[in-house]
Amino acid sequence: MDEHGLARILGWVSIGLGLAIVVAPGPLFKAFGLGDRPNLGRFLGARDLVIGTGLLLGQNTAAWCRARGIADALDVVLIVGGAAAGAFRRDRAPIGVASGAAFSALSFWLARRLEG
Repeated sequence: MDEHGLARILGWVSIGLGLAIVVAPGPLFKAFGLGDRPNLGRFLGARDLVIGTGLLLGQNTAAWCRARGIADALDVVLIVGGAAAGAFRRDRAPIGVASGAAFSALSFWLARRLEG
């Protein structure tokens, strides 16, 4: 599979995750230790829907991959900061940090491959 195919998969994953968070933020947020914050969940879900759509439209895909990487890195910062402040469950934070860091690294790697 080439880089554009991976970007499309990343786009569909973003849309699927975004829809899940917008429709039912509670279960997913609890799994990542973020508690009951439906408005934050819907905001982040809408963000993922926008990024996923951008990835699937195929125009300037590298920029949309960077946006995905930045968004995931900011999720990691949100989770770490919330866990450190006691706002989020510390025992669940590693799940969110690991997935956010992995998707961020994948997105930045893919953006570089798409550029050149």
